[in-house]
Parts: sequence; C-alpha cells; structure tokens
Amino acid sequence: MRWKACLALPILTLLTACDPGSSETVVRFVCLRVNEYDRATQDKALAEFNALPQGSALRQFIGDYKRLRDQVRACRERSAAVK
Repeated sequence: MRWKACLALPILTLLTACDPGSSETVVRFVCLRVNEYDRATQDKALAEFNALPQGSALRQFIGDYKRLRDQVRACRERSAAVK
C-alpha cells in the first residue's frame, strides 16, 4: 500500500508539469436535432392528444417528449450564443 503512495507523487508531478500558457480549454455544446412539424401535423397531434383518456400512459410519454424538446431548444440557444 505504501509503494502506491510513493508512486503517486512523481506521477502527479509529471501531470502538473505542463505549461499552462500552452493549454487551451475548448467548450463545445453538442445538441440533438429537433424535428420540425408543419401546422397541420401539430393540429392533428393535439387533437389526438386531447382524445386520450386522462390516465393514459401516452400522456406522460408525450409530456416527457415535450420536456426533452424544450431542453434541446435551450441547448441550441446556448450553443448559438457561444459562437
């Protein structure tokens, strides 16, 4: 166990010996693509959603999908703001 501690110090020293001036941090947003639907398809989907019974599991799935779409839109907005 003690030999591991002896090895850790030289390894950590080597890892921190890089010139910080040559290091560059790059942040990239990777966002999923959101499909866009025309108004007729959206209206049809809304009518079908409203026809679902209140306790339908599909209502929960669709709500989750809406939240995911909102998160993707927010990611794309942040990504565009950084560029």
